[in-house]
Amino acid sequence: MKQIFYIKILITLFLLIILGGLMVHYQQDPYMLITFVLMIAGLISYQLITLKNALNQSILIVEAIGNEDLSFLNSKNYQQFDSTYQYRLEKIQHSFSRIKKDSIRQEKYLDSIIENQDVGICTYDENGHVFHVNSSFKEKVNLSVLTHLKQLTTKTAITSDLIQKAFNQNALELENSNLVLKARQLSREDQTIFLLTLQDISNELEEKEHLSYSKLIRVLTHEIMNGMTPIISLSDSMLMTMTDEENNPLSMENFNQKIINTNVKSIKVINSQAEGLMNFINIYRSISKLPTPKMKEINVDNFIQEELNSFEEVIHNGDINIDVINVNKVEVTHAFDPTLIHQCLHNIIKNAIEAMSDVNNSKLTIEFEKKEQLVIHITNNGPMIPEEELKHIFVPFFTTKNTGNGIGLALCKQIARVHKGNLKVESDEEKTVFSLRV
Repeated sequence: MKQIFYIKILITLFLLIILGGLMVHYQQDPYMLITFVLMIAGLISYQLITLKNALNQSILIVEAIGNEDLSFLNSKNYQQFDSTYQYRLEKIQHSFSRIKKDSIRQEKYLDSIIENQDVGICTYDENGHVFHVNSSFKEKVNLSVLTHLKQLTTKTAITSDLIQKAFNQNALELENSNLVLKARQLSREDQTIFLLTLQDISNELEEKEHLSYSKLIRVLTHEIMNGMTPIISLSDSMLMTMTDEENNPLSMENFNQKIINTNVKSIKVINSQAEGLMNFINIYRSISKLPTPKMKEINVDNFIQEELNSFEEVIHNGDINIDVINVNKVEVTHAFDPTLIHQCLHNIIKNAIEAMSDVNNSKLTIEFEKKEQLVIHITNNGPMIPEEELKHIFVPFFTTKNTGNGIGLALCKQIARVHKGNLKVESDEEKTVFSLRV
């Protein structure tokens, strides 16, 4: 094709030269000039059409390569090219083919990785059409087929509202399950993609539960041993004063007033220690079996003011600045058990006031906000709680005070849980914040 094309161009040029010479020779004859001009125009038009056809053939082949259409290799247009051009076109086509195979191989590799993840993964577009979902996700939501988001929101416990909450909170623990739903928005070229992941946190919960039990057992063991040690010691001493060398009881004539007085004191101590252990057991029972909350719709602002009123004298004597902040800036009401939440807030505020006993310009800030749940932040500017103490602060019977049984914050944590909420604490050099969510 290349040789024929060049021959046509040479012939055209040769004819144009001859016609140009004839036009010069017959320049005095207008009819002959018009004839030669028309012939030249015809030759130029023919050559332009030839060039256009060649260009169109090339464009068609390039488009075919771009569309991964191999049929052009057997077309007449392709056969018209010489071997050099055919070789180059085939090389381009092979490059595109190799890139496609590499892309497919990479996609299969990524699909394989996603498919073998324990974390459930699902992606979908703005219209809810699912791009990809792995087996783990379908197993966790108990669906054999998932091609559209509506199948997920109508046939499972994961509703549209829960998905929206997951987008707002980044992660959402699903009720009555050990699953955490996470949601992200991604961009792919000019398209928005939404990513949902489901993770089973059973192992993490079991590990935390095991650690909690270990901490609780250590505390229980410590308290019981502290109570039993004097009982065992005093009972041994009493046995020594009331038995002979062969451990037989002494007769009445061997007793004197001193022995009786000593044993009476020992019995009183033993009785006191036994009562302490019984009180300890009752306290443990109080946090392990909290009553079911009796929910009432409560004005939160008034409720917090009443709590602060109960500390009015302490706040005045300690010259503590109080600041109550309603983030919503409108009247806030919320349903909770006022008795249990009173017990929780009272304990946290009491601890905050005690923490600021040696602080100048002490300040207590209570900030509350209601969205799906009520969140109350109680902030004091007392000394930072050491990290090691923070780890154990909600463990029953753990305390750093000389007085107290270490049950208050553990009880507050349980109260938050029975309200389907939580209680967290953060502490740094400037402030300590307890965040109650109910």
